[in-house]
Amino acid sequence: MSEQKLIDYFNRRELLMGAGGASLLALLGNQQAMAGGHTGPRVILSEEEQKALEAANDKLIADFVADYATRDAEVLDKYVADDIIYQITEGMDEIVGREAFFKHNDDMLKGLEKVDWINVRQFAIGQVVINERIDEFYPFPGSRVPRMRFHVTGYFLIKDNQIQVWRDFTFPGAKQLIEPAPKA
Repeated sequence: MSEQKLIDYFNRRELLMGAGGASLLALLGNQQAMAGGHTGPRVILSEEEQKALEAANDKLIADFVADYATRDAEVLDKYVADDIIYQITEGMDEIVGREAFFKHNDDMLKGLEKVDWINVRQFAIGQVVINERIDEFYPFPGSRVPRMRFHVTGYFLIKDNQIQVWRDFTFPGAKQLIEPAPKA
């Protein structure tokens, strides 16, 4: 029976008040887990393997941050998974997939004379890397791309040595800068 049919089968009162509702919720949770939760074999790493994984993930993101200064989307392409999910800042639409990621960055980077990202601090825990950055974007005079500076916290989920999820969050209390490019 489909999830929607199960929900339709129980009225709201039964769902919230009755034992049938608890069974339904357990079943729905089970279906969600089977649909994309932890369904594979559990991998347990030794302490040395965990440290090596975290060091590799930390280096991957440090290299990615450094390579952003190249202003070349093709250089950045090697870092991202085919199904990357990228969110520039909270509340913005997600950019999904390597092709969309490439197009977004290629279009923006072509209008920039210089990119300077300062990695203030960074740490890795398993597959997750979190950093605090100050991202500086300097456009060519007359560019459609504005002059920008963002103080952000970046969240990166690494799978198979590639960035699968990248989300930036505005650093609390930080003053962000977006202004027109200098005139040509």
